[in-house]
Amino acid sequence: MTSTNMLSYFFAFIFCCSIAIAQDQREKDEFEIFKKEQEQGVQKEDESFRQYKAEVTKQYADYVVEQERLFKEYTGQIEKKWGKKNVQTSTKKEYVAYDEGYSSRKKIDFESGTAKVEILVTESEAKNQKLLQEKLKAQVEKIVTTKGGDDPLEKKMEIAAAEEPLIAGQVVMKNGAPVSEQNAKQFAEQTVQSSSVSKETIEGKDGIKRVVVGVQIPLVPNHVKKRATGFKEQIQKEAERFGIDVTLIFAIMHTESYFNPQARSYVPAYGLMQLVPKSGARDAYFFVYKRDTLVTGEYLFVPDNNIELGSGYLAKLLTVDFRGVKDPKSRIYCAISAYNTGPGNVAKAFTGKRNVIQALPKINSMTPDEVFDHLKKNLPFEETRSYVAKVSERMGLYNEWSTRN
Repeated sequence: MTSTNMLSYFFAFIFCCSIAIAQDQREKDEFEIFKKEQEQGVQKEDESFRQYKAEVTKQYADYVVEQERLFKEYTGQIEKKWGKKNVQTSTKKEYVAYDEGYSSRKKIDFESGTAKVEILVTESEAKNQKLLQEKLKAQVEKIVTTKGGDDPLEKKMEIAAAEEPLIAGQVVMKNGAPVSEQNAKQFAEQTVQSSSVSKETIEGKDGIKRVVVGVQIPLVPNHVKKRATGFKEQIQKEAERFGIDVTLIFAIMHTESYFNPQARSYVPAYGLMQLVPKSGARDAYFFVYKRDTLVTGEYLFVPDNNIELGSGYLAKLLTVDFRGVKDPKSRIYCAISAYNTGPGNVAKAFTGKRNVIQALPKINSMTPDEVFDHLKKNLPFEETRSYVAKVSERMGLYNEWSTRN
């Protein structure tokens, strides 16, 4: 090879190397640009999600404020006629509904198994026995057929009526036949004629004295099981879907609401499994549907929705929050407690800190009985300490409906 050829070959080699180096550098530059674009995309996505989450959180905050406003307005109307001391509203175990003019109310105590109607009359009307009987009969007929949804607060919250009367199959005629829409009027006449009538003079916030006249109605002895039966199919369906023991869902529902679909507590928590919109209901909806959204009281008063999200929340506690608890029974005890007070407070009972992961070693070092006893003694609130005992005990009441049998 001549020196000229060698020189040409050398320059050609250098040129090819330069091209290769330039191409390699260009690819590196393009890759860096690609990475930055990807990172920016993720950041944009994260920021978008954060903004969406913040929007939903604001919706919850606004919702709570509106609910508080409606409730304050509602109790204010009650106070006008009934007086501050006689204001009664729905709780997780008692359903209370007023008529449009707040001159009568019906109450169903799902724990004690009693129903009561009360009417407000003037002091002169209270002396008219025939008038009182007619008014009481009308209210008794209403309470045994009510499906809810007609109370002033329920209307403003757009709460739909239940599919069947709230105490269907839980009140009987003198001959033992169930009370229905067909014989409700006859039942009302029997009740008012045979029951003792209570009377109490009260003074409303408006300064007017009125007389509260009432009649109490007993529910059948097995009223709790009667109501539970109506939700059995849906509970079994959700238990199978989420892999949860049927008896656990029944026991939670029993303890939370005594199977009162219109249950509402001051938190506020709504429905059969007493879900709080801004915490448990929100977490449950995200767990079930992988999407954050506003879950309202209107949504939670629908039994199927409530059972689905309540079961979903239990599944989250069992499979996410306390998945590191090795013994299944200990895991259930922790989940029961957390359903009432949150995972952080359960962890705090073991370590003094709200970190569940840090609590796992101590939980796993105990037997299930030791975990149960520890929770009963060390949970931060008396309500939760008794709650874990009540739910655990009530699971046995529903063994016959367990899909394991």
